[in-house]
Amino acid sequence: IGRAIVREPKVFLFDEPLSNLDAKLRVQMRVELTRLQKRLNATMIYVTHDQVEAMSMADRISVMHQGEIVQAASPIEVYRNPAAEFVASFIGNPPMNFLRAEAAGDGKWSVAGNVIDGPRYGKSPLQFAIRPEDMQPAGDGLEAKVKIVEPLGAHLLVTCEVNATLFRAVLDSDMEVKRGDMLTLAPQTDRVRWFDPETTLAVA
Repeated sequence: IGRAIVREPKVFLFDEPLSNLDAKLRVQMRVELTRLQKRLNATMIYVTHDQVEAMSMADRISVMHQGEIVQAASPIEVYRNPAAEFVASFIGNPPMNFLRAEAAGDGKWSVAGNVIDGPRYGKSPLQFAIRPEDMQPAGDGLEAKVKIVEPLGAHLLVTCEVNATLFRAVLDSDMEVKRGDMLTLAPQTDRVRWFDPETTLAVA
């Protein structure tokens, strides 16, 4: 990197430069490279499989699949509004949950026995998608049987089974949840995304 800087290039190309560093040093180097980019005011193209690096360092992310760019947008746009199922399943740890949704008429969709507002779309079924942190316990929602509980400090990562499909939720660590419990989880409606299972693209 030092040898490149003294030549004052307009564009830097980094190919997974931090992959061989330990976790603590990677955090330090992410900060240093971000500061360096601001100081040099140079374009940096950064290739990585590490989502944390991509989300924390980039002004714009291009997600590639099978040699093609599937989506190019800001990190928060890629995270919140994935353009295709691949992006939704690739970006985020844990990734989005997916459930089959059947048309119930008039912009309504049946998801695991629940009727949810969705797009007016001419084809059925669709894929209902929601991020684990956008599911919360409620009196009415998806019936989920707890399979695994992983304490993560401030949160619990709870892996459940909904309609024979594995489904994850990020819950407050103060909740008392154990294997075998039944939970009712409601999606944050403005965070639900819909995908056409044939094209795998997002549906507005």
